[in-house]
Amino acid sequence: GCGGDGRRPRAVFMAFGTHGDVFPIAALAAAFANDQQQYTVVFITHSAHQSLSTHLAVSKVRYMPVASPPALASEQLDNISYDSVQSNAGPESFSRRKEIIQTEHRKACLASVEEVFGNDPSIHSDFIVINFFALVRTSLTA
Repeated sequence: GCGGDGRRPRAVFMAFGTHGDVFPIAALAAAFANDQQQYTVVFITHSAHQSLSTHLAVSKVRYMPVASPPALASEQLDNISYDSVQSNAGPESFSRRKEIIQTEHRKACLASVEEVFGNDPSIHSDFIVINFFALVRTSLTA
């Protein structure tokens, strides 16, 4: 079960968007963890999907939340606290706010992956699965 260096191989599943985008990938992560028990399995998604953490834990899948919203309409932007994004932001256009949130989302995702893999990814056993089909339309929708 361990790689040549004595550590368990890692599998990261990343899913972003609505329940319909995220839950199928979570199911794949759980099934993979149950079938390939030699792997340390991590599931990265929006913190809005916190309810998955208990279900994933049953299959020994680590849940890692990302703070970005799963989907957003332009009228919802007024309800967002931008303290974590840009504290001195004045009135901005929807597209500028969308760009800021997308940039923060990408940084959070990269930080999560770096936390899992550190400086030691193994090309022989580690891997990442990402649902790219949901990234553009669900980061923010107008």
